[in-house]
Amino acid sequence: MRRQWRGVRLYLHYAAAILAVAAPLTATFEPARAQVPIPLQEQVQLFNSLPPAQQQALIRELQGQLPPAQRQAIVQMLQQPGGGGASQAEATDVIAADAGAWLPGTLAEPVPAESRLGAGDTLVIEFQARADAELTPEGQRLREEFRDRLAAANPFTLDSSGFLYLPGVPAIALAGLNAEQATTRLRAEPALAAVDVTVTFLPLEPVGTEALQPFGYDLFAPAFGRFASVRDSPVPVDYVIGPGDTVNIQLFGNQNAEYFLAVSREGTINFPQIGPLNVSGLSFDNVRSLINERVSEQMIGVRASVTLGELRSIRVFVLGDVVRPGSYTISSLATMTNALLESGGVRPIGSLRNLQLRRNGTTVATLDLYDLLLRGDTSGDARLQPGDAIFVPPVGPTVAIHGEVRRPALYELSGERSVAEVVALAGGLRPTANRAALKLERIVPGRGVAVQDLDLRAAVGANLPLQDGDVLRAQPNLDRIETGVRLVGNVFQPGLYEWRPGMRLTELLPSPELVRPMSDLSYVLIRRERSPNVNTEIVSADLEALWQQRPGAVDVTLEARDTVHVFNVETGRQQFVEPIIRELRAQAAPNAALPVVRVGGEVRAAGEYPLERGMRVSDLLRAGGGINDAAYVVEAELTRYRVVNGEYREIALLNVDMAAIQTGSAMANVSLLPYDHLNIKQVSRWRDQESVAILGEVNFPGTYPIRQGERLSSLLDRAGGLTEQAFVEGSIFTRTLLQARERELLETLARRIESDLAAMSLSDPNAGNAVATGQELITQIRSTQATGRLVIRLGDLLAGDAALDIEMQHGDRLMVPVRSQSVTVIGEVYYPASHLHELGLSRDDYLQKSGGTTARAEEKRIFVVRPSGEVVADTGSRWFRGAGGSAMMPGDTIVVPQDVDRVAPMLRWTSVTQVLYQLALAAAAVNSF
Repeated sequence: MRRQWRGVRLYLHYAAAILAVAAPLTATFEPARAQVPIPLQEQVQLFNSLPPAQQQALIRELQGQLPPAQRQAIVQMLQQPGGGGASQAEATDVIAADAGAWLPGTLAEPVPAESRLGAGDTLVIEFQARADAELTPEGQRLREEFRDRLAAANPFTLDSSGFLYLPGVPAIALAGLNAEQATTRLRAEPALAAVDVTVTFLPLEPVGTEALQPFGYDLFAPAFGRFASVRDSPVPVDYVIGPGDTVNIQLFGNQNAEYFLAVSREGTINFPQIGPLNVSGLSFDNVRSLINERVSEQMIGVRASVTLGELRSIRVFVLGDVVRPGSYTISSLATMTNALLESGGVRPIGSLRNLQLRRNGTTVATLDLYDLLLRGDTSGDARLQPGDAIFVPPVGPTVAIHGEVRRPALYELSGERSVAEVVALAGGLRPTANRAALKLERIVPGRGVAVQDLDLRAAVGANLPLQDGDVLRAQPNLDRIETGVRLVGNVFQPGLYEWRPGMRLTELLPSPELVRPMSDLSYVLIRRERSPNVNTEIVSADLEALWQQRPGAVDVTLEARDTVHVFNVETGRQQFVEPIIRELRAQAAPNAALPVVRVGGEVRAAGEYPLERGMRVSDLLRAGGGINDAAYVVEAELTRYRVVNGEYREIALLNVDMAAIQTGSAMANVSLLPYDHLNIKQVSRWRDQESVAILGEVNFPGTYPIRQGERLSSLLDRAGGLTEQAFVEGSIFTRTLLQARERELLETLARRIESDLAAMSLSDPNAGNAVATGQELITQIRSTQATGRLVIRLGDLLAGDAALDIEMQHGDRLMVPVRSQSVTVIGEVYYPASHLHELGLSRDDYLQKSGGTTARAEEKRIFVVRPSGEVVADTGSRWFRGAGGSAMMPGDTIVVPQDVDRVAPMLRWTSVTQVLYQLALAAAAVNSF
C-alpha cells in the first residue's frame, strides 16, 4: 500500500502548490473575480502555464504544508478517474501520515520510513542467559550452552518468506516488524524463555546476483509532474479523422474567412458555401486534399489552408501485468507507450518483450520495449484507435548477467538464445573482463545448481544456448603483469614499465634523479616470478655501487613480471620483506628448508631476509644495512643449523673474519645456507653517549657528558664548584631509574588501598566515610608526580666524606638552589604559609604562626622535612630544641598530616599521607628549577 501511494504523495504537494497560487493568479488576470474559487482542473492548467522557475519557487514555499481547508479538494481530485482509485478514508489517511514528509524532485529527499524486516534481511541477535536461583548447576550449564549455541549462529538471515530459523527453535515469522518489535516477538517465544534477546537489524545492501534488477522497468518510475501531453504533438499525415476531431480551415484570396469545423457523429463537417463533407475514416492528408480540391472548384480565386485543431479523445484498455489495469481516456494521437505510462507501467512480473495490441479480438501489433530502450527504435510503437486493448502477458524466460559487463541486470529473452547474444544485451564486456573465464550457473531441476566455464573466444562457448534461470558471471581479468616490470617504493614515478629481453636494472633506474631522498640504495630488492603467481624468487642489487661502477658490482638482468622495490632508510624494510618471507614459507615444499637467513647485533636493519641464490656473508651485511659504529669489525659469529640423518638438529658456530671480508677475500666471505644467523658483535666497553645535568648555584651550570665510573665530586669540579649563594643543605638530586621505581610503588600502593576499600565495604556496611576518604587518597596517589629524588648530604661530601661520593648515571640531575631564609608550614593548619626563619623558634612556634592545627590534624604524627629531603619524625616538641638554640633550620618544612584514624583505624593510610607530602615537596622543589 505504501508503494502504491508514493505517487499520490506527489499529487498532494503538487495540488497544495496549485491551491496556494490560485488566488493571486486569479487576482492578476481577472481582478473582478479574485475572491471566486477556481475549479481544481483550471488551477492545474494555470499552474502549468507558469515558468518552471516560478513553479519550483512556489512549491519550495509550501514544503511540508497541507492546510486542512485544502485536503478535501485534494481528496476529491484523487477520487477522480485516473487519480488512483482510492477511497476518501484512504486518501485522508495518506494525507495525515505523509503531509510534509516527502517532496518530489530536487526540493527534498524522501524521509525514510521505519525499517521493516523482510525476506533476505540480515539480523544480529544478542543472547543472554537468564539467571534462575532455582536451577541446579547442571541446569544453569545447559542454559548457558544453549545460549552459546544460539550466539554462535550469528548473523541470521530471514528466508524468502520472512521466517527466522534459530538452532533448536521452530521457525518464527518476523516479516513486517521493526527491530524493537522483533525483539518483543522473540522474547514471547516459549522456546526462548531461558534467554534474553536483543535484535539488531543490519540494512545490508544486496551484492552480486541479489543486487541485480530487471532491465527496463525503471522506464516507468514516477517522475515529478505528469508526462508531457501528446495533444500538442504534430499531427502526422496518416492520422485518421474521426468524430470529435476539429478541422481548422483558413480561406484567403478573393475571400478571407476562418472556420473551426467539428466532425459530427456521422463523420461529416458542415463547410459553409460548400456543404457537408464526409471526412470520417480518411487520413489527414486525404482530408486536406479533398478540401483544397472542393474550394478550388466551387470558390473561384480562393485558396484554403487546412490544419487540425482540438483532437478527439479515445478510450482504450490496458490489461494484464500492469500497475493499474483498466480503461483510460487518452488522446487520439497516443501510442502504446503513452497508454502504458498512463497506467503506471509494467509490473516486474510482466513482459517487456511481447506487449500485444489487440483490436476487435485480433492481435494487430506487438511491441518489444527492448528495441526502444537499447536501439531507440520506435517503429513498433503503434498508434491507438478507439476500443483498442493493450495486453501485457507474464514475463518470458529470463537470464541474469553480472560482473565485468557494462549493464548488469536480469534480461528477458525474446529470440536471443546464445551466450554472445545475452552479453550483447548487457552492452558487452568491459575491457577488464576475462573473456576466457565466463561462469555459467544453471539450475538442475530437483538436484541443485551446475557450474560451467565458458570461453567466449571459442565458438562453442559463445554459441552455447541459454535456459530460463541461467546466471552468467563475467570475471575480471587476471591481476598480473604479462610483459612488464613494476617499480615501487621510494621513487618519484612508481608503476609499470616496458620490459625488453636483456633489460638490466640500470636501464630501469639509470640515475639518482629517479629516486626520492632518504633512499636505501645498497639493498634494492627484486621479487621475481619464475612461473606466474606460483614460484617466487628474490634477487637483490647494490644500486649505488652500480651507479659508481665499483669493482665487483653486478648489474641484475630483469625478467618479465619482476617487481623492483627501493627502500626508505627511515621506514625500514620489514614491512615489505615480511610478506615475502611468508610467501616463501607458503610455497616451500614439505620437509624442505626455508630459504631464509638472519642478521643481528650491531647492524642498522637487523632481521630475517630471503636467501638469494649464491648469497654470501657480504650480501647479508648489505641486506642488514651495513654495520654501525659499535660493531666489532675484526670478527663475527655465524650460527649454522643442519638436520643430521633426519633425526636431530645440529648447531655449528663459525667465526667469520670480518677484516678479510673488507679486503675482498673470497675465502672469508662464506656462502650462506638456509637458517644461517650472522651475529655482529659489539666493541668492548662501547656505550652510547651519556650525560648529566647540574643546575642552579654552580659557576658553570649545564649538561655534561660523563665517562664510565665518574662520580659527583668530579662533576662539581668540572662545573667550577658552588657559588656563594648556594644552599648546600637544600640540594636536590634526581635519578631517572628512581623516578620509574617511584611510579611503580605509587601504583602498587594505590591498588593495595583499593583492595582495603573493597574488604572494608564488604565487612562494614557503615564505612561510607572511610570509603570516600580512601577514594580521595587513591586519586591523590595517582596524581602525585614521581620525582626520583635521591637524598644526598652534599655538605658532608664537600667536607671530604668519600663514602658519600656517588657514581653518576645517565640522566642524573643535581639542582643547587639559592639559600633559603624561610620555614614552611603545610597540612592541617588554619593558614598554611612560609615564615621567615628566626633563631630560637620551635616547631610549635611556627605552628602558632600558621594559626595552629585544625580539628582534623594528627598532632602525634607531625614531621619535618629537611631541605635535603630527610624526614624527621615527631617525638615531642622539645626534641626540636638543641643545646645551642632552635633545631629548626632554614628551608625546613613542617607537615601536619590528617587524622585518618577518625574514619578508619588503618595504619597504612597514615603512612601514605606522609609519603604524599614528601613527594609533593620534592616535586615542588624540582619544578622551581
